Amino acid sequence: MRTKSRISDWSDIQYVMATAKLGSFHAAAAALGANPSTVGRRVARFEAHLGTKLFERHATGMRLTAAGELFHGKAQQMDAVAQDIDSSLRALDSRLSGTVRVFATEGVASLWLMNVIAEFCRAHPAVAVDLVTHREWLDLFSLETDVAIFIERPKNPRLVAARIVKVDHSLFISKSYEERFGRPRRLEDLREHQFIDYVPYHVCADIGWWTRELLPNHRVQLVVDSAAVYLAAVRSGMGIGLLPNFYKRAAPDLIALPMATGCSITLWLVSHPIANKFHRTRILLKFLRERFAKDSAAWFSA
Repeated sequence: MRTKSRISDWSDIQYVMATAKLGSFHAAAAALGANPSTVGRRVARFEAHLGTKLFERHATGMRLTAAGELFHGKAQQMDAVAQDIDSSLRALDSRLSGTVRVFATEGVASLWLMNVIAEFCRAHPAVAVDLVTHREWLDLFSLETDVAIFIERPKNPRLVAARIVKVDHSLFISKSYEERFGRPRRLEDLREHQFIDYVPYHVCADIGWWTRELLPNHRVQLVVDSAAVYLAAVRSGMGIGLLPNFYKRAAPDLIALPMATGCSITLWLVSHPIANKFHRTRILLKFLRERFAKDSAAWFSA
């Protein structure tokens, strides 16, 4: 005799998964576009149907119980299977049309990639590109993103990753900064100057000279977490900034200081093997590789 499932409403699972991922009813509600009370009610109803508690309330939010951990693991497996089915069906479509979702860091996206994508879309008008720059939207494993330009090699071995270019960095100042504080010519001169820090640099090992050696021993006037705001801050004359060398082309109003920083970031072109079955994804990847090779010297290493 078949045993009746203890799960009567599968739609409740999304509330459980969102709460487990984000750690609170409020955060889950924001992600799902629901009210926190609705999330709490749906989770409680699901727990009642299962006859066990999935979460414990702590000072820092909601934590999974042992039963919750077990359920969460199984639910993730279910989601992976569902994603694989959906992706496999979509991969049957080999037409050069549809949408490709691309992730890139804000600076690369706005200053270099945007022009490249515009050229690609002119050549392939039936393909739409969804370009995202916020890391929280990046989920290559579940195919929420098809192609990504990373500043580090992804750890997931199932992803297809290729090193594409090394981006050298220099110190930059504005003309207004030079008028106020002068232009440093040597590394020793930097002791008399002030700086602007960029938060994402602190997770890049190859920027260690900037984050671990220079900034701790000098005056930091401003700290920002946006590439656009960082550029605006350097332009305002608030301090010296560390910027990729393609800003020599993208921001010719700035002055690149002639001193070696030893700072660089390696960019990786990453995609999911299932997404690569789409003709539009393969064409875009080929286009990006060719443009990176063409622009390497002028944009990224000069």
